[in-house]
Amino acid sequence: MPQARDPALVRSAIVRIALTSLLIQVLTLYSSESFNCVFNNRFDFLGLGFVGRLPFVFKPTVFFVFLASYVFQLAIILVTLRPLFEYLTKGEGYDRARLSAIKLPWRIVVIQSGTWILGTTGYFILWNWQPESGIPYPLSVALKIAFGFMGSMYNCVFVSIHLLPAKRALGIVDVRAGENDHFARNKDVFIVFCAAFLIVVHFMYFSYYLMHPHSQLARPYLSIAAWGAYFIAAAIGLSLASRFENKTQTLFLKQRISRLLDSETSSEDDKVQLLNFDEIGDIAALFNRFLDKFRGLLDQIISSALVLSNSVQDLSTTTKEVTSTSNMQAAAVKEVVSTMEDSNIITQSIGGSITEVTRIAVKTRERADSGTGIVQETTDKMTEIRKKNTDTISGIRSLTEKIRAIWDIVDIINDIVEQTRIIAFNAALEASTAGEAGRNFRIVAEEIKRLADSTSQSTAEIHSRITEIQKAANNLIVVSEEGTERIRQGHELSDRLHSVFSEILASADVSATSSESIEHSIRQQASAFEQILVTMKEISHGIDNLVVTQQQTASTAEALKEMAGSLKSQAGQFIVGEDRSEG
Repeated sequence: MPQARDPALVRSAIVRIALTSLLIQVLTLYSSESFNCVFNNRFDFLGLGFVGRLPFVFKPTVFFVFLASYVFQLAIILVTLRPLFEYLTKGEGYDRARLSAIKLPWRIVVIQSGTWILGTTGYFILWNWQPESGIPYPLSVALKIAFGFMGSMYNCVFVSIHLLPAKRALGIVDVRAGENDHFARNKDVFIVFCAAFLIVVHFMYFSYYLMHPHSQLARPYLSIAAWGAYFIAAAIGLSLASRFENKTQTLFLKQRISRLLDSETSSEDDKVQLLNFDEIGDIAALFNRFLDKFRGLLDQIISSALVLSNSVQDLSTTTKEVTSTSNMQAAAVKEVVSTMEDSNIITQSIGGSITEVTRIAVKTRERADSGTGIVQETTDKMTEIRKKNTDTISGIRSLTEKIRAIWDIVDIINDIVEQTRIIAFNAALEASTAGEAGRNFRIVAEEIKRLADSTSQSTAEIHSRITEIQKAANNLIVVSEEGTERIRQGHELSDRLHSVFSEILASADVSATSSESIEHSIRQQASAFEQILVTMKEISHGIDNLVVTQQQTASTAEALKEMAGSLKSQAGQFIVGEDRSEG
């Protein structure tokens, strides 16, 4: 975690907290004192007017108790937040700084309510349990607790608002063990209880006041309504302050998510920051965990696409080489066929002139020697073609296995998308249950669902691309296997041709030594040449088919290369920052 140093932020937070706490304590204390003096049976009995009661509102003892309570409470706040402020000024103690704000609300509530109870008890002891206000001790303590509880809740909410910039500086992106802010999670419940307790206690005091015979209120219900409106306004103000804090946190969360979705401005290390360890913080932490896993899956997809692209490139190069060799073989076989046709014509003409038997026999032997060498060369070429075609089939099958490995990655992405949809659906249900207070929370859930839908569409397209790639690979295997069978047949034919040429050579030798057997040998030679010619034409046709097959293989390899590039491009839409430039 980078060490943050911002003394100005610390000074600003301390000044805001001190002034806000002072203002809240002044308002709550003197609201309570004013209420006790206005609705006071003893003062009514003494006939004191409004001016006569003012000194009892601003009693010196009350002021000193208030001052001591304020100083003590402020000191506790600063001590509690000391790890946070030390981190912001010195860059030390990050783990303790994360936890400091969690303990603060509980201490504020206990200290402010407790000091008010102790102050009231001390005041009663000072007056020997017979204070000048004449209010019974239990009722006076209940009134002070009600106002003190309300003031402490105001203090907690505003302190939390003032600490939002400091929490942003922490850069929290996860929730660790023990980081559970129960106060923030149940803050709305505490606010409702605080407001209800304030109203109930003061209406109980109204009842006590009105039952006294010295009550001077001519229109008590009007006064009750006025103070009731004051209490309701205090409760509404507290609720609005809490809503402002939640709205600020939700808006900050929305801005961070929007920045992450903008691949032009975000980077790999960007994550959604947490401001409180409450429900919204849990959602932000879960989103960060999902983001880490999603980026890992994208890296795997990009890596697989690169492997696929390289394999297809190798296949394309090999196919082109095989095609070139096949073209050369086709040309050689066509030359052989042409030669065999010429030999057949010569052989047929020998039958018309017996006097040229010897010359033709010698010439036939020479041509047979040449044909034997060509056939041997053809056989060697066919063996080489067969080996290369076998290697091509092995490469295609290896490519098919690598394509199947991509399915596992796509399945993982689909599982995460389904989990994200479930999270978004649950979040939407929670937001719907919360009513208007969960409207912003519902927006976040919709944004998460939209991201999940977008991811699902992309994985569906990836699924379609992979299916096309696998189908093309399977077709290529079938075609290549058919080519292998053709090559095997051509090899057998070459062997047979070699044998035939051997027989021709033997026949030519016999023809040179025995004229009697020349006619018989020539007839055999003519028949053999006809068979050889048919065989060579079949070989030529087979090689032509092999060339066409290799051209189809090259086209399929190019299609696979384009599909691999499309897969990489589709996955690259979700890569942000430096990853995009590297891809």
